[in-house]
Amino acid sequence: MDLQTGSVRKIYFRYLFPSLFSGLVMSIYSLVDMIVVGQYEGPSGTAALACVSPLWAFFCCLSTLFGNGGAVLFSNAKGEGKSDESRAAFTVSFVLVCTISAVVWFVIAVFDKQLLRLFGADDALLPLALRYMKWLKLGIPLWPLGYYLGMFVRNDGSPMLVGAATVCGGVFNIFGDFFLTFTCDLGIEGAAIATVVGQSLVCLIQLLHLFSRKNTLAFTKVSSFWKRGIGIASIGFSSFLCSVGMGIVVVLFNNQIMRYFGSNELAVYGVAGNLFTLVQTFSYGIGNAAQPIVAENMGAGKPDRVRQVRNLGCLVAIGIGLAAMAIALLFPNQIVRLYMKPSAEILAAAPGIMRRYFTCLLFLPFNVYATYYLQAMRRVKASLLVSLMQSVLLCTVFLYLFPVIFGQAAIWYVMLFAELFTALAAILLMRKTS
Repeated sequence: MDLQTGSVRKIYFRYLFPSLFSGLVMSIYSLVDMIVVGQYEGPSGTAALACVSPLWAFFCCLSTLFGNGGAVLFSNAKGEGKSDESRAAFTVSFVLVCTISAVVWFVIAVFDKQLLRLFGADDALLPLALRYMKWLKLGIPLWPLGYYLGMFVRNDGSPMLVGAATVCGGVFNIFGDFFLTFTCDLGIEGAAIATVVGQSLVCLIQLLHLFSRKNTLAFTKVSSFWKRGIGIASIGFSSFLCSVGMGIVVVLFNNQIMRYFGSNELAVYGVAGNLFTLVQTFSYGIGNAAQPIVAENMGAGKPDRVRQVRNLGCLVAIGIGLAAMAIALLFPNQIVRLYMKPSAEILAAAPGIMRRYFTCLLFLPFNVYATYYLQAMRRVKASLLVSLMQSVLLCTVFLYLFPVIFGQAAIWYVMLFAELFTALAAILLMRKTS
């Protein structure tokens, strides 16, 4: 599959479908856990996992900081025919992601209670959240390393292997969740065990690429390590913000909801936030599919092919946004029942909350794709601006201003206006690449 001469449409969709499916299945970990735990433990289980959910974003952001930046430079170097530079990008980014993963592992292992308190857990929710964390802590490095490997294996010409690995891990997680939680009566701890084992499978299967004939990933002796590391991090920083911002926003929402409302509304937000994360993670697939094609063709000096990929990605993002918003708006109570056995109070509150919140899904996939596209073009400042607006800046400002100016119910419109204004900025910045 020659990224520089083959049909752009065929190549893009060959990358797109496994990337989308990988993004979807990757979301299974938090999605199925929350559904199973909510059915077993009730609304308190859903609320407890809402307090754990920021960790998924932080795990993902570690890999994107060094993985996306390294993968862009890796593909650029391949397009330019510089094999030494492509190996250097892989080597430096691998060392950095391993180092930061070890630091994060230590922090979470030692300060788990304090982190869960920060994420919104009160005295009633903390014991449940800690039971889940007891097992999650054993496999923390598996998430950043698994996501990281997926980026390089995909860019090295094996998108199907990444899709297969993610599917195997996700399928195990689904069946393992139900078996360990209900059949073995382990409750929330069973869901955590299944999640850790599922991600272990993802990592092991992706490592098979290193033994294939396609493999060009290799370690090499690197000069100017820190200079290369800064270059990798600067390119990956926008997608890092996109991921870490998702976790920060969940923490802020959790605390604001507990301030203005209560645990019933937090349980509903746990569902809404989980589905938002699912759509955002799914949308990473649109960007991941475009990234190697854009980066390699930009390195080879072929702007027409780059524009074709940009337009295809925009159309796919808009279509996914429309479909996701329609499903969420039409079936709010059905979605809540899927996650938990809701009380009458939760069923009364859920439709209004979720319909206001989920209008943002129209713009979310496009904004995520814009970040990845600008990143692949090595337009670092533009990518960073879109990511900053979409992930943290606007959400934080609106989350604290809207309740004061418009009343507490305005909290549920925060994401709509944050995504809308980000989309307008993204359109202007992407047009400059024409």
